Amino acid sequence: MTPFLALLRKQVHESRWTLGLSAAALFGLGWLFVWVTSLNEARFLEELESDPDSPRIQMIRSLGIAEQPSSLTLMIVSWNHPFILLLVSMWAIGRGSAAVAAEVERGTLDLILSRPVARWAYLASQVIVAISGLAILAAGLLLGAAVAVHYNSLRQPPDPWKMVRPAINLACLGLPIYGYTLLVSALDHVRWRPTSIGSFLTLAGFIAFVVSLIPVIQKMSWKPWLDRISIFKAYNPVELVTKGESFEFNVAILAGIGASCIVLAFLAFAFRDLPANG
Repeated sequence: MTPFLALLRKQVHESRWTLGLSAAALFGLGWLFVWVTSLNEARFLEELESDPDSPRIQMIRSLGIAEQPSSLTLMIVSWNHPFILLLVSMWAIGRGSAAVAAEVERGTLDLILSRPVARWAYLASQVIVAISGLAILAAGLLLGAAVAVHYNSLRQPPDPWKMVRPAINLACLGLPIYGYTLLVSALDHVRWRPTSIGSFLTLAGFIAFVVSLIPVIQKMSWKPWLDRISIFKAYNPVELVTKGESFEFNVAILAGIGASCIVLAFLAFAFRDLPANG
């Protein structure tokens, strides 16, 4: 086995339980949201018609929901649930902060690099496992919803293939979160700082996104600035199953931010001084 494959195996072994449990949780959430939609679909449609100006309905409409939404649209609204975003963010922040800073803090990085392993190969193994994990998490949510469609009664049973693009958008949402956390990790020597900074940036972006959905904020002159500073504005699963016009742009934005931060992390890691294991 080559050193690079050995590194990949090490990363998979260390993260298998976290990834497995998170993917299982997302599978369960995917199923749960379909079940909840089947129970409340008629009641929700009635509320849309009877009280269209309520704050709750206005916030949901700001996500892109139509006048007469399909079962798929009502189901996909739940993909904005904080639990889903939290699991993806936790994986991205956890893998990003562990990539360099955690190994330096434990004093194991210089031992790994003392073997015939280039710095770029070490970091590449971290990035491959992290990005693969994001894809697996999104696939877990997609599979949970796709299976549940066949076991729950919906007014308009959706085609599971129509959920692929929202799942891709979700996986791409984790890229910038992983990217800026990895960049800080590549420069630091303790894990708590990249974790804290990555968590702060992610939480600030999510708060800006939620605030931008409040009906009274829609008329504020500074509302467009909230849209620009939050990466969560580039995650819009409802729009992807209704119009689908934002898919390429949103994926490009999220992947571009993530890729830029990852490239900077490679450069920072390649030229930084690493403390010797004392």
